Amino acid sequence: MQEENNLQPLQLQIAALRAAEPAADGAAILLKADALLAGERRSLAIAIMRDLAPLVAVTLLAKAAEAGTVPGEANAPPVPPALECLGIGAVATQDPSRVRLHLQFDNGLMLPAEISKEAARALIRGLESELKS
Repeated sequence: MQEENNLQPLQLQIAALRAAEPAADGAAILLKADALLAGERRSLAIAIMRDLAPLVAVTLLAKAAEAGTVPGEANAPPVPPALECLGIGAVATQDPSRVRLHLQFDNGLMLPAEISKEAARALIRGLESELKS
């Protein structure tokens, strides 16, 4: 006879991100945040493996863009961008097959990301195509 799983989903909401810093071993980025856990405010730390950091950043930006809208509502306000990117700079890396990008946002934050040179070329083509239209 199988036991029924009575686990309830965890109700966690990030209230404020206080700091982001490399973990002592360098393998992860440690986010220090204030959160609401089941309605109670708590401090917490979240370790994100370095190779997942860009994916987490994009996911957080996408979620921020969704905030304040009601999905499916006909008169929902347009979703503003999560952050306005003022510019992107390319920086040399130690690996000649990669390019490091620094995205500068209107709130003063900078998001570093490394991509392959092939991905950088595709990004350039996409930007050129968008600028021509």
